[in-house]
Amino acid sequence: MFLRLINFIFPPRCSGCGEFLPLSAREPVCLRCLDEISSHELPPVEYGNCALISSALYRGAAKKLIKEMKFRNGRSCARTAARVMTDSLIKHGGSFLPDIIIPVPLHRTRKNERGYNQASLIAKSVCKILKLPFSASKLRRVRNTPSQRGLHPGERIKNVKGAFAVRGKLPANIILIDDVATTGATVNECAAALLKGGAKRVIALTFAKT
Repeated sequence: MFLRLINFIFPPRCSGCGEFLPLSAREPVCLRCLDEISSHELPPVEYGNCALISSALYRGAAKKLIKEMKFRNGRSCARTAARVMTDSLIKHGGSFLPDIIIPVPLHRTRKNERGYNQASLIAKSVCKILKLPFSASKLRRVRNTPSQRGLHPGERIKNVKGAFAVRGKLPANIILIDDVATTGATVNECAAALLKGGAKRVIALTFAKT
């Protein structure tokens, strides 16, 4: 009742285009923006340590959804991203049977600044959909790396080299979750740490790819 009253006073807007949403809307994006997000077929990309499955191009509604989630505390956007990403995993994951879902970690300094890790929010929602275990403690960021924004591919690889470490025992098959991939340097380095820590196969799953 209280939520309905809030929505009546402050009608929800689509995080993708800004249009008003129905008061009964369950998603923070309209159907048109959801169609736009899902309109591009992105084939899996193979890196040295993992395969990457991405659901959308980092532009338009997908880009706005991520910015809402990262910088304006749009936690409901994480649930929408998770549903889209799960569909992509089912479509492109083949016979892969994951044992656990792990988010790409933020360094504690960055996490304290933002208040949360958007990759963890997405990963938790994916876990609920797939009914899989979640762990944010198995993989740690041990070095507070500068932002990857604006770096060339070689610089990105160097920037995250050795930035991640595993804690504890790992199962064989892991889904690694992040919001956006560009060159794949971060997810590939995370996968390297997971494989070194005992995992047998890693699939990285991101909402968008630039």
